Amino acid sequence: MLMKSSIKAMALTIVVAAASFGFSGCSSKITEEQMATLRTLRGEERSLNETIQSKRDEISRLQGELERRNGELRDCNERKAQLQGKLQNWPNVWPQ
Repeated sequence: MLMKSSIKAMALTIVVAAASFGFSGCSSKITEEQMATLRTLRGEERSLNETIQSKRDEISRLQGELERRNGELRDCNERKAQLQGKLQNWPNVWPQ
C-alpha cells in the first residue's frame, strides 16, 4: 500500500513538472519560478526515495523478527506435545 502511494506521489510529481514545462510557453529560458518548482520537486523525490528505502529496511527487519518468533513458536509447540504425551501416561510412567 505504501508502494502504491509513493508511486502515485512520484507520478504526480512528474505530471506537475511536465505541466509546468508545458504551460511555460515556447521560451527557451527557464524562469526562477520554474527552477524553484524543480528544486522543490527534486527535494520531494529525494524525501520519498528515502522513505521508500527506510520502509524496505523496516520490512526486512520485521520479516526477520517474524521468522525468529515462528521458530520459537515451533519449539514451544514441540515441547507442549511432548509434555502432553507424558501427561497422558502419568500414572503408568513407572513400570511395576
